[in-house]
Amino acid sequence: MEERNDIAPAEATAVEDAAVEVAAEANNQEAEALTDEERAAIHAKNAWIRALDAALTDVRQRSYEGKLTTTGRWRKRAIAPEGMTAKEFEQKFMDYLDTHEHAEAKPVMGRLAAPKPLDVELEGRELNEDDPLPERSVVDIAILQGKKATYLYSAALLSHSFAKALYHTAEDNDVATFVDVVRTESSTYPRPLGIDSLMNPPYLWSPAHTREVFAKVQEAGSFKDIHETHASNGRTYYYSDIYLSEAQARSLAEWYGVEQQRNP
Repeated sequence: MEERNDIAPAEATAVEDAAVEVAAEANNQEAEALTDEERAAIHAKNAWIRALDAALTDVRQRSYEGKLTTTGRWRKRAIAPEGMTAKEFEQKFMDYLDTHEHAEAKPVMGRLAAPKPLDVELEGRELNEDDPLPERSVVDIAILQGKKATYLYSAALLSHSFAKALYHTAEDNDVATFVDVVRTESSTYPRPLGIDSLMNPPYLWSPAHTREVFAKVQEAGSFKDIHETHASNGRTYYYSDIYLSEAQARSLAEWYGVEQQRNP
């Protein structure tokens, strides 16, 4: 036999409203039952969560703009909650990342979305100052530890390859930048790296500077897999023999440097 629902729409709405009122009253009674110490602890934690959310929103916005964020940035901005120094906030932020699931600084496999800001998450909800705020998710936040600073980015909004390029540039390590980009191009696409490819952001290297860096790579002796090849028009390319043979690199250089120009 088919089950019937005999509650009229108006009656159903009245029931729902009554349930909301009961829940609200229960929350109010619970809030009134808090001791001064418990209430102060909730307020302090809520202030921390809002500060944390502001910092995470800043990291995600900058990642969207193609930028890394250093933890030292918060020493110059009024993000830390009252009663906490910028240095203390920076340390607590990093401790929070250590104790919560966060992204690794490597290419993302599958789909990863950036969590919503706190105000968006709470939209439509009525909370009073004694209600504990929800913990913030950091599943998309990745860390790059450098000699100059600690860098953060959202793996959902900034690719790992671009983040590494920004990282090496910020650390002023041209040799590491060059080797990393050459190996990435050779392994991922695969293709050799054109000498003028590093003229684009975030590198902004002239061909002359790229040649200087390649000379340093050769002098270092630690990157024996990095080589130079040329297309028939004289254009210079670089590749890693870990991923491309000399013949493959030369053939691909000819394709990208000559044939592709003839057949766009």
